[in-house]
Amino acid sequence: MMHQDSGEGTTTLTDRISYRVEGLTKTFPGVEALKDVSMEVREGEIHGIVGKNGAGKSVLMSVLSGLLTATAGEMHIRGQAVDMRRYNTPRAHALGVELIPQEPTAAPDMSVQDNLFLGSGYAGKLGFVELGRLSEQVREVIDRLEISARPEWPIKYVSVEDQQLLAFGKALYVNNAQVILLDEITATLPRQRKTRFLQFLKAEVERKPELSFTLISHHIDEIMEFCDRVTVMRDGQAIGPLEVSDITKSELADLITGGTTVSVPGTRPTDESEEHPVVLSARNLTSPGNFRDVSFELRGGQVLGVAGLAESSGKDALLPALVGLAKVSEGEVHVGGEPLRGATPRKALKRGLVYLPKKREEEAVITEGSVQDNLLASIYERIRNLLGVIDSRKAREISLENIRGFGIKARSPNVRINTLSGGNRQKVMLARLMNTSPVALLLDEPTRGVDLGAKAEIMGLIRESLAERRAVIITSESEEELVELCDQILIINRGRLVRVLSREEENFSPQEVYRLVQGVGTSRSEAGSEDSA
Repeated sequence: MMHQDSGEGTTTLTDRISYRVEGLTKTFPGVEALKDVSMEVREGEIHGIVGKNGAGKSVLMSVLSGLLTATAGEMHIRGQAVDMRRYNTPRAHALGVELIPQEPTAAPDMSVQDNLFLGSGYAGKLGFVELGRLSEQVREVIDRLEISARPEWPIKYVSVEDQQLLAFGKALYVNNAQVILLDEITATLPRQRKTRFLQFLKAEVERKPELSFTLISHHIDEIMEFCDRVTVMRDGQAIGPLEVSDITKSELADLITGGTTVSVPGTRPTDESEEHPVVLSARNLTSPGNFRDVSFELRGGQVLGVAGLAESSGKDALLPALVGLAKVSEGEVHVGGEPLRGATPRKALKRGLVYLPKKREEEAVITEGSVQDNLLASIYERIRNLLGVIDSRKAREISLENIRGFGIKARSPNVRINTLSGGNRQKVMLARLMNTSPVALLLDEPTRGVDLGAKAEIMGLIRESLAERRAVIITSESEEELVELCDQILIINRGRLVRVLSREEENFSPQEVYRLVQGVGTSRSEAGSEDSA
């Protein structure tokens, strides 16, 4: 249990301003990431920052912490005006401002203790470092924040979520920061630990009312339960601050999405797909700790989307479960009307079920191989001659056809894949899947980490080529992408399938998908709980 010096209760807000920004603008080439943002956070406050992906939340935190320089605007921190031209991370630290990023940076081969005090200038009496005292302080941080680590461990052996909490502990207890910016620090925490951490924040501002915590979260429930006020970021602009006690969850969701629900016209013909047979179906599929009782039916020519909060819905386990990469305890999967029992990736591939993982660079790309190696990795056995030697002419012919057909920008099939852009590497992965002649493609965030131009090309490939007579399932963090590409969208909330949205419905829109993902319009009993799966 995280140690707290006070019990439950609302945080004690003061009238003193922790920090204030006015007219804050940040421009990148061709993009205005922040547009005239004005907001303030009080001492003794837990202040929520919410918004969809790309709304400007992380850019705002980067400017506040000195990682990025604002293009225009003013900032005051604890009553001091900031020279924006000279404001950087060391100056932010001197003013008591620290950012805890989503992916903390640490010296991997150094110990937990050394990382905690790295750069702090810590010294005891007479300028000597008192190792015993340091170890005692590290153990206190570890104990307070329930971190699974020991002071002497190399930090590379500590989980990412615990590294993030160690960075928080360093800011709070070692550097004595008073303006602490938390960029989705709860994203990787299990539900019970997340709740205890947020309760810990409330206790800390009760104990030290000069503190302020600014919390970026994708969970509206967290904001409503633990924050005093909230600022909504939308298209680089700020709405608020708003008193949480004066707004409902539904109203907050409307502010985040823009309010009005507008259906998106169909971009794919769906009538023809009704003539195709069912190629992939699941019935009452359950993966322990991830999701339960998920059922769907998918015909050739259809695209099915899967939506849910990345860190808590369980939706990220659905596609791996279909090909045997996540444990399934109950339910059935059928491919072409026949059951797929004891699924493994090899069995799934033989049945025409192919999977593209979200972390393609780690799990799919042969980083030291050529474009041709990557294109043909799944079909080399098919192009060997009677002596078992790869038919080089056939290999090159297929590779060149892939390069042309998928618009891959590569000088030749023999160039190394790591010389290609992220978008072109993703096209290579899609071409590899298609070379296996699949009946269904499972694409886990296929546009993740690619630029806008490549994203449009990949979406076009999915819509116009991959889904022609084949079934496609995609996951995406973008509600707009799902609505543009899909015929139906499964909404998974806390491990439960709470809704199936179809293109024919009037409210088939990004706004409705976002509301349902957040649990707005679904009862607690429908959604179940994260632990129930």
